[in-house]
Amino acid sequence: MQEVIEAIKKGSRFLITAHVNLEGDALGSQLAMKELLMGMGKEAFILDSDPVPEHYRFLPKAAEVSDKLDRTGAFDAAIVLDCPTLNRTGRVKDIIKARTAPVINIDHHVSNEKFGDVNWVEPNASSAGEMVFRLFKEMGVKMTKEVALSLYIAILTDTGSFNYDNTSSVTHEIAGELLGYGLDPALVSESVYERRSVEDINLLGLVLATIRVNEKGTIAHLEVTKDMLDKTGADLAKSEGLINFARSINGVKVAVLFKEDEKEKNKINISFRSKGNGDTIDVNRIASLFGGGGHTRASGCIVTGSLKEVKKKVLSKIEEVLNNKV
Repeated sequence: MQEVIEAIKKGSRFLITAHVNLEGDALGSQLAMKELLMGMGKEAFILDSDPVPEHYRFLPKAAEVSDKLDRTGAFDAAIVLDCPTLNRTGRVKDIIKARTAPVINIDHHVSNEKFGDVNWVEPNASSAGEMVFRLFKEMGVKMTKEVALSLYIAILTDTGSFNYDNTSSVTHEIAGELLGYGLDPALVSESVYERRSVEDINLLGLVLATIRVNEKGTIAHLEVTKDMLDKTGADLAKSEGLINFARSINGVKVAVLFKEDEKEKNKINISFRSKGNGDTIDVNRIASLFGGGGHTRASGCIVTGSLKEVKKKVLSKIEEVLNNKV
């Protein structure tokens, strides 16, 4: 953390980014980081490969997040949050690689490749938001209610509402302190999880109908296709938690969600989840076989090919892992 602090002190203007397909932690930690830098008298702007999902646009200053890559100005350093690899920043990676500015890598994924000039990687942290919270404390920058909300959502979503095994006593202590800024936890939860459109519910029905379980009952998978999105008019970002339906099936050790990319043909976004019990499967290991990564019980990757081809290849590999052949 101290190396990050020193690198921040040296710069005057910063680019802040996170991974593609923004979710609560990526977005919340970025918004808070920008406020941290501005609180130090620095300049900062957030640039992401994808726009802010509709259900997170209620966050203060979410409108300041840009996905307009052609409007990038000069910067002294790039701060990359919640990314195990630079490639996970999507289109932003090309802008970062084209500059000589140092890269500050702040992440909590066990699979992080330490791609930065400065690397602060803490796999035991619940979220990137928790790490940004610690920066506020260490640097003595005043925290506002807006910042507290961004950080609380970062932690809330990446711990699965404090249900995942990355939740620790420290996580609860931080969440408690953030709530002390006047946040309403019930309202926050409603804003994130309970404001779905009819279109999103229709998508849910179609996706749940695709759930399949292998013969042994240990692997469950489901899918989101472009055709489903076209039929329902739903927001792909709302499919973020659908994998938990497959994960919740009794006896399932590995759950997989296959999503056809909206922009690129034959590109499949894959999420993996496993349960935290005595014989937990390390899905980070599975994701890494396909160039991805993440956490022991929550990881992802992107595989090129048709949905049918990718499903066959990935499910076959999971079977091999479960049978201890890989």
